[in-house]
Amino acid sequence: MTNVDPAPRTDKTVEEIRQEHFAYLSDLEARGILLAAGPFMDRDGKRHGAGMMILRAGSIEEADRIAAEEPYRKHGLRHHAPMPWQWAEGAVTQTFRMKARDFEVK
Repeated sequence: MTNVDPAPRTDKTVEEIRQEHFAYLSDLEARGILLAAGPFMDRDGKRHGAGMMILRAGSIEEADRIAAEEPYRKHGLRHHAPMPWQWAEGAVTQTFRMKARDFEVK
């Protein structure tokens, strides 16, 4: 898992990088690396400034390498803080690929 926090702005804006960001997430999703991603929300349903990506990685170093290629981070718009996370409860029996608009039942 990696926490995602806004970083100081650079010469690029989030809007200028958004499509590159979505394409990167779609690629990770298609390769089975990205399990989930999205912003944190407040109680009123507004973005709360930070977010999270849940990545399938063999080590914290691998997760950091994957996060380092995320376009917002590459352009200095986001910080990522990878940390180990153990999935202790719950089960996934359906696959939703949000960006690809794909659904699969296993």
